[in-house]
Amino acid sequence: LEMLQARGVSLAVASNKYQAATEALVRKYFPTIKFAAVFGQRDGVPVKPDATIVRDIQRAAGCPDNADALYIGDSLVDLNTAGNAGVEFVAVTWGFCPREQLVENNPAYIADSAEQLKALLFDGE
Repeated sequence: LEMLQARGVSLAVASNKYQAATEALVRKYFPTIKFAAVFGQRDGVPVKPDATIVRDIQRAAGCPDNADALYIGDSLVDLNTAGNAGVEFVAVTWGFCPREQLVENNPAYIADSAEQLKALLFDGE
């Protein structure tokens, strides 16, 4: 995340955890990252896999074009959220879902490590 931030990539968090819990976790684990948006479960807003959270993040980040957005996640809910929002998805295999479950659902990209993710994002750098 620090490398992405240093390269000027706008970062955000989309979670189904309650908003206050999401903010607390982000403050604790990512204190040096300046996220464009940190959105969790909010009153009156549908939860993932509804695309609303992605649209809200895009507005907050000033990124209205889906071609400029990339959703990186570790679950089928994330994969479906990206699909519902019409944005590219990268499945990372070091999180919630086992790799096999992600592969069965045909994500556009799969990264098994942070290095693979970096290579996907920056054409093999």
